[in-house]
Amino acid sequence: MRILTAPNSIEIQDNEISVFLAGGIQKTAEWQNEVIAALQQEFADKPLVVMNPRRKDFPIHDPTASFTQIKWEYDALEIADIFSMYFAGYTASDQPICQFEYGKHLERRKANNDLERLIVTSEPSYSRNQDVIIQTGLVSKDIQVGTSLDDHIKMLMSVIKTNLISSKLI
Repeated sequence: MRILTAPNSIEIQDNEISVFLAGGIQKTAEWQNEVIAALQQEFADKPLVVMNPRRKDFPIHDPTASFTQIKWEYDALEIADIFSMYFAGYTASDQPICQFEYGKHLERRKANNDLERLIVTSEPSYSRNQDVIIQTGLVSKDIQVGTSLDDHIKMLMSVIKTNLISSKLI
């Protein structure tokens, strides 16, 4: 398993499955660390690439940093095999960029008949939880919306295993 963090180069080999960890960064707990730790336990020696947009030190005073970050995320989301979106509860933000990314990639995956590689969790305390549930249900009644980070990790692990097996990588 490899972890790619913004803004480092995104290089995915043909024999690797990639997952993008979409979800809140600003004003949210570092939930990505928990997901990565769980994936590391299960898939340490597997051909899995985890793309994590959260970086340790975002150079807030660099006027080019936002463009670099957004471009990295855009490119990573376009190539990710698995799209993982986590809407954390009890945050100081509605996470509007996450909502935008989720809507875009929900529709893109639907158009590509690829909804089985989309994982979404919206904690009940997330301020726009009902919107996530309604929008998801309008696209497909078959998409399960998780309600906790534990749910999210379990669903993500299941989709990764399925993809590794179907690709004959395990």
